[in-house]
Amino acid sequence: MPISSTARQRLIRLAQVLIGGPAVTLGGLTLWTRKCAFEPFGPDTHALFKHPILKDLNPRNNPSTHDCCVRKVPFEELRPELLEDARKGGSALVEEFSRGMWAGYGYGIQRRIMGLTKSPENRTDLWTPDELGRSTYEPKTVLTNHFLVLDKSATSITFRGCPAPKESPFKPRDLDNLFSLTAELNEKRKQAEFRLKAITFDAVTMTPKEDPFGGMPGVLHRVYAKLLVEAAVGWCVR
Repeated sequence: MPISSTARQRLIRLAQVLIGGPAVTLGGLTLWTRKCAFEPFGPDTHALFKHPILKDLNPRNNPSTHDCCVRKVPFEELRPELLEDARKGGSALVEEFSRGMWAGYGYGIQRRIMGLTKSPENRTDLWTPDELGRSTYEPKTVLTNHFLVLDKSATSITFRGCPAPKESPFKPRDLDNLFSLTAELNEKRKQAEFRLKAITFDAVTMTPKEDPFGGMPGVLHRVYAKLLVEAAVGWCVR
């Protein structure tokens, strides 16, 4: 039975806000993601808040919900070829981290929900685990009709998440995301540090809440963030 456009939009909205919900019911999730943690992250501590795109996406500088989920892995647990490439200044480690996030089990439910928006107009997006698991995530790559790669370095890939990732020029929305995936080596501690840094905001409302993603949606978001990171790191270890 075909899904109506209204039902489809409701599902997509649910995916945007409450996608972590299904994960909460899985027994042992806290134990499964116990090695992931959140660390201080805000306008005074990270350059992501100074990304030039934010001036277009959030021109009123409305309040945001922001967090950084980190997972640290000893060098001996990393795949040797990824460690070697990272030490030479290559991007293979952050690329594999990104592949693991988008093609892995963490994004599986949302990937299927976003599949409801597939159409002839967006058929060139990355949709399947195979496509997402082979990409190098170059700028302008679009994922599942919702995420756009903005820029990339040897250790970081930055994305925008919104219902119209191909829009030009960018315009403010009532639910928008700017986030980055980073994979960096800490030679002093002999470990790789994987991070998902996310900024979520409502750039349209004239009197926005101080914490636009607070309460239970925020709790579910953080549960989901830990699941995404754990799944992604799984692609990078032996």
